[in-house]
Amino acid sequence: MLPEMRLADLAAGVPDAVVEAGADYEVGSIRYDSRQAGPGDLFVAMAGLHSDGHDFAAAAAGRGVAICIMKPVPVAAATPRIRVPDTRPALAELAATLLGRPARRLRVAGVTGTDGKTTTTHIAGHILEHAGRRAGSMSTVAFRVGPDETYNQSGQTTIEAPEVQAWLARMVAGGVEYAVIEATSHALVQHRVGACDFDVAAFTNVGFDHLDYHRTWDDYLEAKARLIDLAATAAPKGLPKTAVLNRDDISWERLSQRPIGRRWSYSIDNQAEIRAVDTWGDANGSRFHLLTPEGEADVEFRLPARFNVYNALCAAGVCLALGLTVAEVAAGLSTFRGVAGRLEPIEMGQDFKVYIDFAHSAGALASALRELRPFASGRLIAVFGSTARSDHDRPGMGRAAAEGADYFLITTDDPLDEDPFAIAADVQAGVVGREAPRDYAIVLDRRRAIRDAIAMARPGDVVLLAGKGHERTMLTAAGQQPWDERAEAEAAIRAVLRS
Repeated sequence: MLPEMRLADLAAGVPDAVVEAGADYEVGSIRYDSRQAGPGDLFVAMAGLHSDGHDFAAAAAGRGVAICIMKPVPVAAATPRIRVPDTRPALAELAATLLGRPARRLRVAGVTGTDGKTTTTHIAGHILEHAGRRAGSMSTVAFRVGPDETYNQSGQTTIEAPEVQAWLARMVAGGVEYAVIEATSHALVQHRVGACDFDVAAFTNVGFDHLDYHRTWDDYLEAKARLIDLAATAAPKGLPKTAVLNRDDISWERLSQRPIGRRWSYSIDNQAEIRAVDTWGDANGSRFHLLTPEGEADVEFRLPARFNVYNALCAAGVCLALGLTVAEVAAGLSTFRGVAGRLEPIEMGQDFKVYIDFAHSAGALASALRELRPFASGRLIAVFGSTARSDHDRPGMGRAAAEGADYFLITTDDPLDEDPFAIAADVQAGVVGREAPRDYAIVLDRRRAIRDAIAMARPGDVVLLAGKGHERTMLTAAGQQPWDERAEAEAAIRAVLRS
């Protein structure tokens, strides 16, 4: 049974909201797409990149829908409606109010950063579950409520506010005590994680990404920093509101100035509250000694690469801030098996290594290649493309491949309506000091590129398939096409083993 609430009672949960008419209208659902709104719904009119919901509010009202607006629209005087200063933050507050503010019945951590958000979110969720705490999580990959997992098919790392609140409500109904939410800069600016009442704000790193949206790095950092503000001003739940920050990242100086009740830093190279010392790693994982304000422990971590040690430290900070012991954190880290599409090894008996990774920006690609280099006694071969879904510095990706790989294939990755060859040419523009076809090739057919890369691999080589990771579709001008990177890699390896 869906909840229902009087329009006046809903408005009471939103700062500075005014009910202009229809105070007794019973609301059963919050909608932000007017096409989905019907009688008993409240349509929240928001301005987007390509359209303004206010343009559709009158038509929705004509179908018996209540509306939430921030500027005048031509509707009958008796139309049930709320006026707010800004409909974007109001959307989250309205959804949370209708569902009984589920985040206030959970201990909630938010994880943001340029790279490593998904892995850190899943590590933290695993640690909590392994320690006997019933946990839920929301990430690029999946939504989890206790042991039940649903693949994230939305195409968004952080879904829209009503869906976020609905998942939090499912967690409460399922007996969950803790929630970990992956939060993008877009989601923070667009208030998708408003009303989540965070207890912990955790940061992996802040590189140079999404500058098509945020324009400058300062704007991008400011967007990320909003997570600290959300935690610092959230409803109290008996835990110190905590920021978990990467002491080794360029964002540290700025983020550490943001006011919050408690601030913990983590580091490998510098002094910090949470540290990994005596680190050792190979292609199968890492070992380190974990130092924290709550004690210390040895950790056997099964994920390879130094950046995953940073992800582990960030997740450790999250879980310690949520009240777990160091022993519980170390035990959880030592039993974590990894995340689909995040430096995921494909082992089928071949005498070379193949990894799938979601790295789809210049910084992430450079980092993945840098971390895989020690595992290659032979060549390091990369397959990657640049997605048209956002600005990820196409020439920068070409430069990263030229500097980090011995051989690479530039291919297709979600071109949308753009010409895949033009995207590849943008990537190629950043390639310096390398010559085609000796050092690289452009192979637009991603399936063929993967098969070519794996066919050329020799004993001791490492092949990185970057960009698609866990995703199950390719977004092209023809629409959404099925895609499975792991299945393609396995098919290519089988062909090599048969030959």
